[in-house]
Formats: sequence, structure tokens, C-alpha cells
Amino acid sequence: MIGIINAFADKSYRGSNQVVIAHEMMHTLGAKDKYDAANLPIYPQGFDAPHRQPLYPQTRAEIMGGRIPISALEVKMPQTLDEVSIGIYTAAEINWPIEVQ
Repeated sequence: MIGIINAFADKSYRGSNQVVIAHEMMHTLGAKDKYDAANLPIYPQGFDAPHRQPLYPQTRAEIMGGRIPISALEVKMPQTLDEVSIGIYTAAEINWPIEVQ
């Protein structure tokens, strides 16, 4: 498999580049994108904590959702891998054990 990643050379992008690289590498394991044409995470698959009350703001991005949902129409790019999780839908796609809490 071949992956093409658009990354930035400036050191200040190191964290966000790592998030993009991790996202693209997850595709090689069978994970599918969980965001729509407007780059908004799809509910519930693209959310880190889809059962959170209130739903917004989320504090982390689901790796295949790509962005942290702040509101129904506002998102932000995670700046480090610490702001990213692998949700249950992605875990199932890549055959990772799912721990029910």
C-alpha cells in the first residue's frame, strides 16, 4: 500500500503532522473516514465521546473523525496525539479489542 501525506516542514506543525500521519496510517489497517464533505465529524462514529452530556464541546478528536467537535458547526484540528482517541467504530474496523466501560 502507498500513502501520500501532505505535511508541513515547520517544526510548529510537528504535532498536527503526527495526527495526520496517524489518521492516514489507520487507513492501511482498514479504518474508514468518519467525517462528511464539510470535514465535520459524523455523529456518532466520528466523535470521541458520543454519549457525553452535553454533547458539545468534545475534548478530543476521534482519529478518523479528524477534528474536535466544539459545536454542531464548529471544529478544531487536534494539535497533538494527546488530543486524539480511537473510538469503538474505528477499533472494530481494525480488529482491536473493544473495552466496554
